[in-house]
Amino acid sequence: MYKKILRSALSIIGFSILLGACDRDSESQYTFTSSVNLLGTSIEKDIQSTQLYFSTDNGKTYSITPGFKVGQKYIAKVLNNSSGDFLTGKNFFSLDWSASNPKPENASADSATFTLAASNSIVANVVDKHCIFDPKFWTGVWKGDEVGPGVGGTDTNNFRQDATDPNKLIMDNYFGDGVDAFIIFKPSTTAYNQTLTMPTQTTSEGGVASGTGTYDQCRAKYTINTTYVIGGSTYKWAYNFHK
Repeated sequence: MYKKILRSALSIIGFSILLGACDRDSESQYTFTSSVNLLGTSIEKDIQSTQLYFSTDNGKTYSITPGFKVGQKYIAKVLNNSSGDFLTGKNFFSLDWSASNPKPENASADSATFTLAASNSIVANVVDKHCIFDPKFWTGVWKGDEVGPGVGGTDTNNFRQDATDPNKLIMDNYFGDGVDAFIIFKPSTTAYNQTLTMPTQTTSEGGVASGTGTYDQCRAKYTINTTYVIGGSTYKWAYNFHK
C-alpha cells in the first residue's frame, strides 16, 4: 500500500532540509531539518533516492511534507525509493535515531515517534543487520550468475561441506564445466566483514581457479570475483550466487 502512495512523491533525495512555516500562528513557527546516513551500508549508492517520510495520522499515510504543528506527535520512517521499501529489521536494516533532537520515544525502532518542538533535527543512522554465520546454510543447490566480459549465463551448483573444515564449501559445476572448486568462508562478527576466498587451485580439467568475495548471511547471497586460466585463456568474472 505504501509503495503505491510514496512513489508518487515529486521530490525524492537522500538528504533533506525542511523548514517550518513562519506565520503569525505560533504552532506553525518552527525549524526542521532531517537527514539519513547510509555510509558503509549495502545500499550506500542509494543515498540520493533515500528519504524520511512522516505520518501525523498514526501511520495510516506518510508524506515528505505532512504539515506539522508544534506539540504534535508524528512518526518518521526511512524509504529507499530505489526499491520502494521502508528500511526495517524485516529487510535486515537497523535504525538509530539517537542523534535526533528532540529525542524519539524509541531510538532503535524501525519507525520513530517524535513530538514536534520549536527546533527540530531528525537524524536516521542506518546500519546493515548482522546475522550469525552458519556454514551449513550455504550447502545445497545455488545458482551462480556469471557477470563479465566473455562469460554469461547461470550455473547451477550443488555445494557440500568439506569433511574436515566446515567453513570450506565445494561446488560441483564451476564455470558451468562440471568440475569441483572450493571456497572458504570467514566467520563474521559484523555485517561488514563477511568475506570469503577461493584459494588458487587446479581443477580436474586442468584449469587454475582463484578469487575473493563477500557474502551476506541475512540476505542469502554471495559474490566471488574469480579468475580462471584454462586452455591458454584467462577469464575474469563476478560469480553472483543466489537461491
